[in-house]
Amino acid sequence: MIQASLAASPPDGPALRTEEDRCFWKALVDLAGMENPNQGDLAAYVGVSQGYVSKILAGKQAPKPALRRRFAEFFNLSYEEMIALGHERLEGQGYVPQGPVPRRYQVREARYGGEPGRPAGPAGEATALQALLRDIRAREAHQLQYTEVPLREATGSMGGGSTETGDRTLTYLSFRTEWIRAKGNPEYMAVIRAFGDSMEPTIPDGSVVLVDEGRRQFVKNKIYYLRYNGQMYIKRLVERDGHLCVASDNDPNLLVVSDADDFEIIGRCIWSARELD
Repeated sequence: MIQASLAASPPDGPALRTEEDRCFWKALVDLAGMENPNQGDLAAYVGVSQGYVSKILAGKQAPKPALRRRFAEFFNLSYEEMIALGHERLEGQGYVPQGPVPRRYQVREARYGGEPGRPAGPAGEATALQALLRDIRAREAHQLQYTEVPLREATGSMGGGSTETGDRTLTYLSFRTEWIRAKGNPEYMAVIRAFGDSMEPTIPDGSVVLVDEGRRQFVKNKIYYLRYNGQMYIKRLVERDGHLCVASDNDPNLLVVSDADDFEIIGRCIWSARELD
């Protein structure tokens, strides 16, 4: 079995040169200390000798990226989650990072450990680590079923136009992954708020609208988020006598787009919803 200390701090030495090295080492040591795997089984799984595993755990050797990923797989984590876990654990011990930590996975809740009523010492450390691992795995399962799409600061007018074009993300809305991927690539999607009544009943005032910014080509009679002469609109685009026109669903008047106009299709509106009063 592996003997590893849950309270260990990164040892000084040339092996752990980067912040990523130290985060990986911390996660590996804490996972080994909590789950106490057979060192021979761990070495066989990742494809190295037991002596090499011992050197890694002692902080005397930093494995290459491919080998690190096999260590993460042994504990049923992605490498990014393992780095995030190590970073979280080091911060929880008061360790001050010496540089940026490259990671895609973000631990958003408050750190585990040091809470009132949590037992101190190795037992408390193990409990905190188990809680953090459960949280990571629960999020991973959630992310397989749901995809988060940013709700932007920008708004779209369905009347006189909006000048709010901010790209800042206010929050995220979750959509079922299977559903949203059937609509397009979520990487190009955003949600904005729509105001005005000119697109009723199709899109009521105050709706949130899902916009696919990867679909900017004109298709007759579809609804788009667009810029027209400095204003942002959610409108239907139609063709009349060979001209592209901006139309409203409850107003017969059309705006004809000319070559002199400032006009851009930002994306196609593919879904909307409205909060009930």
